[in-house]
Amino acid sequence: MSLITPEATQAGTYNVDPSHSNVGFAVRHMGIATVRGNFNKFAGTVEAADGKLTLSGTVETASIDTGDEQRDGHLQSPEFFDAAQFPQITFSSTGAEAAADGKIKLTGEITIKDVTKPIELVGELAENGQDPWGNDRIGFEVEGKIDRREFGLVWNQTLPNGNLLVANEVKLVVSVSAVKAA
Repeated sequence: MSLITPEATQAGTYNVDPSHSNVGFAVRHMGIATVRGNFNKFAGTVEAADGKLTLSGTVETASIDTGDEQRDGHLQSPEFFDAAQFPQITFSSTGAEAAADGKIKLTGEITIKDVTKPIELVGELAENGQDPWGNDRIGFEVEGKIDRREFGLVWNQTLPNGNLLVANEVKLVVSVSAVKAA
């Protein structure tokens, strides 16, 4: 797949196709292994106009899925996302540009637990085109990092070896296929 720049993307509004997209994360656990998870409920749009891309999206915090129900319940609790009080994580882009090595760089703001911080996501904007049903699609995959403490996600334990139970740095991985609105 070759890189398509924001300037070469066909103008229009594209809606994220959740059945062909993924919003995931990875975090070190006990300094030993990396735990990965996803948010199963999310929505978003990509606006392409005048050679620019604008992205926005929401993630339902209660839809977190790490493959362990007990851990998911803890992550939904007030010690982490407090899904009852803060049901969504939001993202809104402030810029999209071609970056080094044929990559795309998205800058924006992410809000978790009513705390908004800047974020930079780097990845690839895939070739766009029609799917087998005649729908115009665009796609991209980007990654970024946040320090979870900046968003009030501070619960942790220090282990006897000095490692933290949950690392403070969280890697975000977003893969999107979006369909052009009629």
